[in-house]
Amino acid sequence: MDFQYNTQQEHIRLTEYGRGVQEMIEHVKSEEDRNKRTILAHTVFQVMVNLNPEIKNQSNYQQTVWDHMYEIANYELDVDHDFNIPIPGIKNTNPDPVAYKGVLSKYRYYGRNLLEMIEGAGSMENGDLKTMYINYIASFMVNSSKNWNDEALTPQQIVQHLADLSNGKLQIDPNTLDIHLDTRIKRPQHSNRSSKKKKNFNPKYKKK
Repeated sequence: MDFQYNTQQEHIRLTEYGRGVQEMIEHVKSEEDRNKRTILAHTVFQVMVNLNPEIKNQSNYQQTVWDHMYEIANYELDVDHDFNIPIPGIKNTNPDPVAYKGVLSKYRYYGRNLLEMIEGAGSMENGDLKTMYINYIASFMVNSSKNWNDEALTPQQIVQHLADLSNGKLQIDPNTLDIHLDTRIKRPQHSNRSSKKKKNFNPKYKKK
């Protein structure tokens, strides 16, 4: 398992979808065959909907998601679909907040949106795009555990959690994982406050 750091990577164009989706779209853009590129783009479209399921409440949600994909692609996406191609500089809507369902009990520290991400990965066909998405999910899991539990997950733990949360649909070889570690987010430290107060307290000045 390789670990990489997200300290000098490209700016995320739409943070609501995260770096993983942006990397997938860059992968789509790099595909030279138009038919394959179109198939990949429609797969990423479904991933984006899975990450933002409440967007389906919009009457034109498909157009909105394609608009978001083009924006993330810096409007350099050449694929086939039945919707209007957005004009650069004109945004119709902002992404809706990612909705969550259910409550994680055993893995509460990951956050409830992890279920949507894992369900999306489980429904994807095997290939480079699915591998990238699983690596994105695994990175999310490692960083969440580190930030909130101060625990560094092993590859074996990651694949076990993925298997548990996907009801066995995701069976991953731990040696194939490519993890991106984010060192910019640090958990607030509160433990020093009480010790500082005790250190500065001088009983000589206690009020009588």
